[in-house]
Amino acid sequence: MSILINWYPGHMKKTRDMIIENLKIVDLVIEILDARIPISSKNPDIEELAKNKKRIVVLNKIDLVDESKLKEWKDYFIENDMADYFLTLSVEKNTNFSELRKIVANIYEEKLEKVKKKGLRKTVIRALIAGIPNVGKSKFINKFSNKNKAKVGNKPGFTRGKQWITVDEKFELLDTPGILWPKFEDQFVAFNLAITGSIKDDILPLEEVSNRLLDIMKKHGNINDLIRVYTLEVNDLSKLDNVEIFKILENRLGIHKTEEYSFEVISKRLLKEYRMGKLGRFLLEEPSDFRK
Repeated sequence: MSILINWYPGHMKKTRDMIIENLKIVDLVIEILDARIPISSKNPDIEELAKNKKRIVVLNKIDLVDESKLKEWKDYFIENDMADYFLTLSVEKNTNFSELRKIVANIYEEKLEKVKKKGLRKTVIRALIAGIPNVGKSKFINKFSNKNKAKVGNKPGFTRGKQWITVDEKFELLDTPGILWPKFEDQFVAFNLAITGSIKDDILPLEEVSNRLLDIMKKHGNINDLIRVYTLEVNDLSKLDNVEIFKILENRLGIHKTEEYSFEVISKRLLKEYRMGKLGRFLLEEPSDFRK
């Protein structure tokens, strides 16, 4: 990987400052992660800033992965004390929200018991929703609150300002813009963020990013799924280099190149269809990638 990937526009610095300011008035941080890249999508800045608050880690987009693999991730987060609560869900499929509501209700009751000792009879839980760009925070808020107040977009950088959403008389949510961190120390993480769409495509070396995607599909035994998806007239892609696979896909899809060795068009298509779940349901990373 000769090209270094980084993306930290000015609004992300402003968002970080805004999160620091609002952490003073919230009880809880709900961090939304991408189930395809649980560690790569976990912003180390958020982890540091929220260390004195109750933390719920939510793996979203489980409809895009093999759910049987998620038990190992849950064990990893618990073993490493990376959250007070951990759960998986799919915003798109509206799954597991009841479990989250039970957790929040328990946190409310804990706070209510404390304020009762001060002579108060009611209180409110304020939760800050944090996460990287394009991880589904606003959609999550709309589903969780049964409202459509959070602005939703499918491109990184869509939400630019904070939004308070009142769920009910006991619970309020603060939606914040997606933020990354100033420098990716590990380009493994950077490429995973690029593949899943958390970094704007127009600043990316798309051919290198899609090449990385093919490498991961080979590593996890998914590369031959492309034969089914694109009805390719080959029996095995696993022993071919990625250039040959790009050429086969271009020929099958009738893509006409403008340059002899440019695979930009097929790269865009592969990344788009992977993000939509059309290339199979698989993780881009596993706990073993991060265990020392």
